[in-house]
Amino acid sequence: MPCAAQLLQSAVTRLQSAGSDEPQANAEWLLACALNVSRTWVLANASREISPEDEAVFNRMLTRKEAGEPLSHIVGFQPFCGLDIRVTPDVLTPRPETEELAELAAAAFDRRGRYEFLDMCTGSGCIALALANKFPQARVLAADVSEAALRVAQENARIHRLTERIQFLQSDLWENVMGTFDLIISNPPYIPTADLEGLTREVKHEPRLALDGGEDGYNITRPLCQAAAGYLKPGGLLALELCKGQAWPLARGLEEIGWKAEVKKDIFNIERFVLARKI
Repeated sequence: MPCAAQLLQSAVTRLQSAGSDEPQANAEWLLACALNVSRTWVLANASREISPEDEAVFNRMLTRKEAGEPLSHIVGFQPFCGLDIRVTPDVLTPRPETEELAELAAAAFDRRGRYEFLDMCTGSGCIALALANKFPQARVLAADVSEAALRVAQENARIHRLTERIQFLQSDLWENVMGTFDLIISNPPYIPTADLEGLTREVKHEPRLALDGGEDGYNITRPLCQAAAGYLKPGGLLALELCKGQAWPLARGLEEIGWKAEVKKDIFNIERFVLARKI
């Protein structure tokens, strides 16, 4: 029987040939999932022999990754703000940048406060869950146009025992939203339609509805911002994630209609986040 190190070496070679990103890390995660152990265990037990049954499971997963399927779809989850978020093809895989957005927004509030938060375009519910987990006395509304995405988000809330703190709402942006909020946060679809074809194989497996921002990338962000002031409490915060080149034009547009806006960079030094308050 092959040992873990041998299986990993072969898997890395296969993933490199397939043009997969981060072949070493992906191979380690897949083997850990196949064995139902941690990635740390895999690295610490490189000489451990792997049974034919477990090897077969690993190879099936590896074949899916070679075909460009996202790792999160294969293993079924993605870590986010200390929570394992269930992921399916109906939702966008939570990314480090979005985790930064959640952390930036959270830093503006007292963890003991009784707040009303709105996560617009919630997808997997990752932002809503992170906020509900960080602010035990807050109430969070998680809204999305996709019924399938909301089912995934609700399942994530159930898994993490946060259902009492989060309300889920199917809504085409503001269509069914009522009330006012201390924070409106969103990672909306923002990729210009013409750029979708240039995305990686992994991203192309994700729902187009969660990616396509229309011709200029602002089809969702524009109406979101135009009405946001009416749904914010006095001094409330609007926090958005955008793609490269979008943050400053949006911030300037908000300032022209009476907002005070700032732009923040992500860990890759890209100006990605807009934080704004209505003056």
